[in-house]
Amino acid sequence: MKLPFSFAEFVKNPFAAIALLCIVGMGYLYIDARSAQEDILENCRHSEKNKIERITKLEKDVADLQTKIIELATMEKD
Repeated sequence: MKLPFSFAEFVKNPFAAIALLCIVGMGYLYIDARSAQEDILENCRHSEKNKIERITKLEKDVADLQTKIIELATMEKD
């Protein structure tokens, strides 16, 4: 891959070389941060899905217990 500039040009203007390195570094950090953000978001979605499943199971268990309590209460009256 041939770059549009040469090392000799950077020797003549070190400020441009530092600026280019900073831009490349910031670009890398931006891409890395976006990747990390996507991973965190995916983990949150997975966690939310697990919590929703657990809540659904607990709601079913509560409904079953309420039914049993009603059955026991009616048995006591008899």
